[in-house]
Amino acid sequence: MAKILIVDDEPEIVASVSDVLSSFGFVTVCTTDGRSGLQMAIEQSPDLIILDWMMKDYNGLDFTNDFREKGYTTPILFLTARGDLPVYEIEVLRRGADDYMSKPFDPTLLVERVKNLLKRSSASEASSSSSDNSKHIYCDGELIIDYDAMQVYINNVSCDLTSNEFKLVQYLESNAGRVCSRDELLSKVWNYAFSGDVRTVDVTVRRTRKKIEPNQPKYKYILTRRGSGYYFPKDLE
Repeated sequence: MAKILIVDDEPEIVASVSDVLSSFGFVTVCTTDGRSGLQMAIEQSPDLIILDWMMKDYNGLDFTNDFREKGYTTPILFLTARGDLPVYEIEVLRRGADDYMSKPFDPTLLVERVKNLLKRSSASEASSSSSDNSKHIYCDGELIIDYDAMQVYINNVSCDLTSNEFKLVQYLESNAGRVCSRDELLSKVWNYAFSGDVRTVDVTVRRTRKKIEPNQPKYKYILTRRGSGYYFPKDLE
């Protein structure tokens, strides 16, 4: 069963989350200190991290920043008691988090979010099911998408994409030339079986574009069809 690291400076929240997840068979490791949590995330290789933002001394955004900069792509689910969720959502996604929930949380919804995140992080993700299974690398001389290594490079420099960012690029390239709606991307990339917040897609697209094509006045790879969705141009293949 998947191992989940819980990092929150409120012991009662840690205990509550751990009890819920343990009741569904997940293995949990816990800490109330952000820096200790980062060390545990590196040493114990959890399958998923549940992280609080407003921790003392070393908050969740600092944790995520440092964790992603070290090259780790483990899914991160934020828990927050903040009320400014739209602003918060943008910030945590920009920093490399994969999802968020507000406190107090619904136990059933928490478990479903955890299951979805674990599905996304699987190397055998079904998001590439519509692509040619013999295809392992896309390369146009500038952009390289290594399907096996789950890495993207521009001019031989790694773009350091998160798991969701990579899967977004992979799915769009696998469906090159076809416009993918935000709802489709939520279903295929995020594995949401229900209608999610389409802003999640828009924020991830913006963040991915900045990594793949920084400072470009006109984007080349992830294009927008106004009112319809996003697509990867087929004529680049």
